[in-house]
Amino acid sequence: MSQNNNSNNNKCKRKILTQRHACSRMNFLYQAANLMAHSNNNTLAAYYGKLCRNVGTKSLMHMSPALKRTLCKRCSLPLLPGVNTTLQLDKKPEEETSLDEEKEKTPNKRSRRRKAKSKSVGAASVDEQTKLELECSLCQAKRRFQLNTNNECWVESAAAIVQTITVSKPSAEERPEL
Repeated sequence: MSQNNNSNNNKCKRKILTQRHACSRMNFLYQAANLMAHSNNNTLAAYYGKLCRNVGTKSLMHMSPALKRTLCKRCSLPLLPGVNTTLQLDKKPEEETSLDEEKEKTPNKRSRRRKAKSKSVGAASVDEQTKLELECSLCQAKRRFQLNTNNECWVESAAAIVQTITVSKPSAEERPEL
């Protein structure tokens, strides 16, 4: 019975150690991607961003939603507005048509998406319908975020926090002597 507990503890310690290495590697790759993006080396930045995602996928670790939002979904380039990304406010026109009329106008959704054009609006007309649109300069992929400040990710809400652990450095008295 004692050997079984020891083997479980060893497996747990190995998993924590592996996750720590993967986490530090992901952190380094993300910082390198941001540094390369700031120095206008977008292809290398996208490569480091992709490596960061791959390390997380292989080690079964999840990136935080805040970090995911900063990377392009298609090429993994860090999206930095004004540096390598164009930023626009996109307001959809309010259409009060029935579903039948809409189906008659457009045969399928793909053709409608290609034909849709974004309209740039002033800062005074920002409301719940307004979306923030980031366009990647490397692959021209677009990401849209709704500007409704009442919405937040569940992971970032207070209800998602199950337990908070604080790690403090051991004092001189608590440290074992070598």
